[in-house]
Amino acid sequence: MNLILYALTHHSKAERDELVLGRPLDAEEMNVLWPRPWLYLRTLLLFVVGLVLLYFCWKNEQRFESSHLLPGLTVVGALALPVTLLIFFWEINKWRSLTLLDVLSYFLIGSCLAITITFLLDMALDMFVPDQRWYYNGRNYFTPRKVLNEGFVPLIVTAFVEELGKAVAILAIMMSHRKSCHVLHGILVGAAVGAGFAVFESAGYIYMDLDNLLSAIMIRSFTATCHVAWGALMGGAFAMAAGGRFRFRVLRHPLSTGAFVLVCVLHFAWNYLNYLFTTINQSIELGVVTWFLLLLMIWHGLHEIGRAQRR
Repeated sequence: MNLILYALTHHSKAERDELVLGRPLDAEEMNVLWPRPWLYLRTLLLFVVGLVLLYFCWKNEQRFESSHLLPGLTVVGALALPVTLLIFFWEINKWRSLTLLDVLSYFLIGSCLAITITFLLDMALDMFVPDQRWYYNGRNYFTPRKVLNEGFVPLIVTAFVEELGKAVAILAIMMSHRKSCHVLHGILVGAAVGAGFAVFESAGYIYMDLDNLLSAIMIRSFTATCHVAWGALMGGAFAMAAGGRFRFRVLRHPLSTGAFVLVCVLHFAWNYLNYLFTTINQSIELGVVTWFLLLLMIWHGLHEIGRAQRR
């Protein structure tokens, strides 16, 4: 509650400019107190105001089904919560190791790379999994492509493919920061890739459900936050495994593989719960677990600053 009240209090333009245009900090200049972000809430309010105005104009237009405002409304609705969370993770990165321009470039390039890898993996599965039927006594016992498209197997495959695409994109970006691979830094990189992935995916789902546009925007904006959190978990775990300097041994570190498996399990559970239930109560409970793990990782990142100060 104190963090929300602090975000709602008045902050001058000078404070905002200092935050946006800040320089990288040394360990001696930082403290290990819990961060007090505030710009993320202003970002959310701007998106809400813009979304309300666009929705009002679109709904009162006579040709609202073929309106030119529809793409803008879809994009603003898809951007709102993922970008808000991205600004939040950028604010809590006390190292100030990434500028806002860096974060936006990772948001775009990293997410496009993750989507491309996901698309190629999906295409490879369709291409290389044959539709063979094995018969014994006239009965069909195994069909590879049929197995991939029945039951909860597609939910597992979807979770694995999407998270693998994001993991590769996160690792590719972190390799360019090999000498300053801090936990809060890794969380921010993972959140940037996850936020871009969530925006592109949500925009597609919203555009395909124009009959229930407002509810689609609200539901997809809420569910898209998990992509941001899962990306942040993987990025933070990769940075923890790196121990300050990124090496290829991070790929076989138990912490990296464990985080990837955990995120895949969380993604599958999220898909499975949304497949079974029409309500979102179970999804909220799963989101609480995800954010609990993420807050523990942020706490570890703050202790990393304390260890750097003692050294």
